[in-house]
Amino acid sequence: MTSEPAAEWRAVDLGVRRSLELAHQTLLAGGLPVGAVLLDGAGEIVAEGRNRCYDPPGGDDPLQGTPLGHAELVALAGVSTARDLSAMALWTSHRPCPMCAAACAFTGVGTVRFVAPDPSDPEGGADPDDVDHRWLVVANLLFLTGIRAYVGPSAPMIARARFREPETVDLLDTTEPGTLRAGTLTEALAPIRHRIDAAADRRRDRVG
Repeated sequence: MTSEPAAEWRAVDLGVRRSLELAHQTLLAGGLPVGAVLLDGAGEIVAEGRNRCYDPPGGDDPLQGTPLGHAELVALAGVSTARDLSAMALWTSHRPCPMCAAACAFTGVGTVRFVAPDPSDPEGGADPDDVDHRWLVVANLLFLTGIRAYVGPSAPMIARARFREPETVDLLDTTEPGTLRAGTLTEALAPIRHRIDAAADRRRDRVG
């Protein structure tokens, strides 16, 4: 990130930006940090959602606290059955799980894009196409921060991520737990933006 993180953030692709903002909102709500946004052919937001499976009780979303409360499904549930999704793009902060991928296919979403591999996926997976490594690091830093808060620093998922995403886990280890809970996402990232850049550079060098 540059010395003007807010200006740079506004220049980021809307699908990337909004899915990460929604993931951050989920972290603040005490859930699993994943966000998804559905864009129409003009690039305007049609619907959005965040993971609500593990939110504390008290919300008004019908999928909250259920195994169906994935960000992608919450976003798709915000679209009328009559809408044609074939020209739309669904951006999600993490690679969709099989359930969400099937829902995107069934509802006819034209394009599905993701920012980062899913740390909870036992098989791992390839990197997304044309996504800056910085935002991939941010996506998984948010996700793993949520896991650390929910399960603890010794969570098996974090241990597995040390081999898959060592740069992000190093950043997680050296970031105070409350850092990412400060204000908006850009405000939360500002104090560690140089370390995010460094982690992204190391990751880029590692994966080529």
